[in-house]
Amino acid sequence: MRVNPFKTLRIDLVFFFGFAFIVTLLVCVIVFFSYINGSKEIADNTSYYQQKLLIELHKKLNTNLVDIEQTSNTAAQNFSDLYEEVFDGTDYDKVKGQTSIRSQLNNYVYGMPILQSVHVYSDLAPNSVQDYVKFMSLEQLEKEDWYKELRNSDYTWLRERLIKTNNGEVSVISFARKVYNRFNRSVAVMVFNVQVPAFKALIATEDNRSNLALLDDTGKLITTSGDPGFFLQHDAEIQTQLDSQTNGAKRTGDEFLVWSSSLDSRWSLVEITSWSRITAGSLKQTQIILALGIATIILILLLAVFLSRQFVKPIGLLLKAMSNFSLSKRTPLPEDYKNEFGRLFQGYDKLTCRIEELYENLEEQYERQRAAEIKALQMMINPHFLYNSLDQVNWMAIEASQPQISSMLAHLGQFFRLALSNSESLVPLSEELAHIDSYLQFQKIRWEERLDYRYLLEEETKNLFVPKIILQPFVENAFIHGFHGKRQASLTISAGIIGDDRLQIIVSDNGRQLQENWKEKQSAKGGYGLRNVRERITALFGDKYGFMLDNSPEGGTQAVISLPIVNSKSLKGGLKHVEGGNH
Repeated sequence: MRVNPFKTLRIDLVFFFGFAFIVTLLVCVIVFFSYINGSKEIADNTSYYQQKLLIELHKKLNTNLVDIEQTSNTAAQNFSDLYEEVFDGTDYDKVKGQTSIRSQLNNYVYGMPILQSVHVYSDLAPNSVQDYVKFMSLEQLEKEDWYKELRNSDYTWLRERLIKTNNGEVSVISFARKVYNRFNRSVAVMVFNVQVPAFKALIATEDNRSNLALLDDTGKLITTSGDPGFFLQHDAEIQTQLDSQTNGAKRTGDEFLVWSSSLDSRWSLVEITSWSRITAGSLKQTQIILALGIATIILILLLAVFLSRQFVKPIGLLLKAMSNFSLSKRTPLPEDYKNEFGRLFQGYDKLTCRIEELYENLEEQYERQRAAEIKALQMMINPHFLYNSLDQVNWMAIEASQPQISSMLAHLGQFFRLALSNSESLVPLSEELAHIDSYLQFQKIRWEERLDYRYLLEEETKNLFVPKIILQPFVENAFIHGFHGKRQASLTISAGIIGDDRLQIIVSDNGRQLQENWKEKQSAKGGYGLRNVRERITALFGDKYGFMLDNSPEGGTQAVISLPIVNSKSLKGGLKHVEGGNH
């Protein structure tokens, strides 16, 4: 189940960590893009200027190396011409011709400062003198490690190697060229050795901080201005990049490669610069931004703590006031808040005042209810006193041989007992009829055979609930008003269900009929008893129910009582209060 932090966590925590998360995220994004964009910008600028430098170096290098290659070509043609004369001449001619060849080659060495020496592999007599021009046999050529590079080509540049001189071993970079006679047969190989320092001076930069490499058209590493290890390990990858484009740049790990080549040149220059060194400035700038971001985060978090406390403080005061609320003691709230918190405090004060007022009303109501209960308990003594008094009178009537008076007293006692013993507001219709029956038997003793009464009830109506003592006022009015002066009295009580939701009770007699102006003589709601019945029915069931008084078609008067179908005495709440108020 997903937990909503805005509903479960404290407001100040949500406020604080929400600010912290958003600010930290923004700072990280700014630092990240600053570093990426800064590094890319520096790399682009570095690549641009390095390529321009490489192009210039490439022109300078190409001029010098082409000069060596053309010189070697001229020397090879001269060598071929003299070689035929030497080969066809006498021994003297051979010595003289070889001396002439050495002299010409010495001129090349002396004329080009970057040349260290010239080695000639041929049938001429080898010399052991460590001179600038050295003759060696063709058998020695077969033993050279670099010869396989020349086997399938007319000329080639040889990578950096060591040769022996009078001053010891010297590092040189050589250009080897085959010499052909007029029959286009290779008769010799001439190797022009270039001093490595002089060669590296052609590709050296002013700051000497970069590692620059020279590669020929086959991707062979000729020399470098620094460590050759990286170029030897990544020669295939570098060659792939050179084949894909003549000029370009690419990052490989911590190495940043920039290369330059030309379609009209056999050379390629590749420069390696440390990526860390290139981006050192950007990294430093990023570190400064990061430091400023951290400082900003701290300041914003402090501000978030301050603001959250200011916002949470009035809420905490309100919660404390609510927790400590009691009628005897009220926690005062600040009155200097003029914003939403101020209106909230004012609303809470009004609410507490209203609660206190309701408590006071409840206390007053409780006191009134308690007094009413005490009064009711006191009144319960009166019915018992009345029952006991009637019993004593009844015994006196029995002792005086007055059976009719005794019977009337017995029925009267039963009538009051039924009327006063049950405190429920609703009683079954059968119980209500038992109560009326006691009263009618009481009247029967007085009227004897002149009184006739009967009940016409549908069986299902006996268990329906009706308001207590609802029939007694109608029956009493029949004897007081209807049967007055009559010699014969007849009373009928009938009950039935009308429709599906209405109980109808009719009390009819053969007494006097209602006068035409009976409504003007009495109030519109009848006398006290009838008004009491009407008000109770209205209070219990509403204005839809009640009763109507009218003349009976058989003569006399009838009361038609209309009630709802009620199957339980607890159907209506608050009935006791209504009836208690009427009594």
